Amino acid sequence: MKKIKKNINLFFKALSFGALLISFNSCSSDDSIINELGEVNDTDFETTDWTVETHSDVVSPDFDEVFGDNAVKRLDIIITETRWQNMLDDMTAIYGAFGVPSSPSGGDIDPISIPAEVFYNGLEWYRVGVSFEENSSLQKSWQSGILKLAFKLDFDKFEDGYPEIENQRFYGFNKLILKNNFSDKLILKDKTATSELNDENLETSRKAFFTVYVDHGQGPEYFGVYTMLEEVDETMPAEQVL
Repeated sequence: MKKIKKNINLFFKALSFGALLISFNSCSSDDSIINELGEVNDTDFETTDWTVETHSDVVSPDFDEVFGDNAVKRLDIIITETRWQNMLDDMTAIYGAFGVPSSPSGGDIDPISIPAEVFYNGLEWYRVGVSFEENSSLQKSWQSGILKLAFKLDFDKFEDGYPEIENQRFYGFNKLILKNNFSDKLILKDKTATSELNDENLETSRKAFFTVYVDHGQGPEYFGVYTMLEEVDETMPAEQVL
C-alpha cells in the first residue's frame, strides 16, 4: 500500500513539474518573440502630436492640406528593422525571391500590414497600419528588383492593440494609397487625368505628389516620388467615385 501511495505521489509530482515546464517554455517562447521584435515597450507611448484637426475623426477631410497642388510634400515612414524584414519575407512567400521573375504562390494575395510611424509636416502619426498595396504593378516591381513599391496606409488599423490611436485619422482621412507609378515614367498620367475630370466638374479620387522616405533601420532612405490618393471608404462620398 505504501508503495502504491509513493508511486501516486511521484506521478503527481511529475505532472506538476511537466505543467511547470510547459508553462515556463510557453512564457520563454513569448518573451523571445517579443525580444526578437524589439518591441517590449511597443505599447508604452504618448500621442504628444495628437490634435483634433490633424489626428481625430471628428473633422471633415482636409483636401487642401493633403491634396493641394501648390507643392510636392514629403512623407516619412519609420518601420522597425524586424517588421520591415517580415514584410519582405511575406513578399518572397507570395512572389518569390526579389528580382527574380516567377509566378505567384497562388491563393489570396494580401500582403501583411505592420504598425509603423508616419511623419508629415513635423507631426507624428502613431502605429499606422502600413502594407505593400496589392495592384497590377506590385508583382512586376518586386520581380524586376524595384523596391519602390506601392504602400497602403491605414491610420487606425491597429487601434485594438493600441487604444491610444482609436479612430486615428490623417487630416480626416482614414486610408490613403501611395502609388509608385511603375508604368508612368513621367509620373503625370494619374494626376493630369484627375485634374481634367475635375475641370469638367466630374469628381474623382483626389491625387497629389509626395516624396516618400522610408527608414527601416538604417536611417531615412529616399524611395521616390509617389502619387497619393484617397482610398474609397467612409471618408469619401459615393458620388465622388469614378
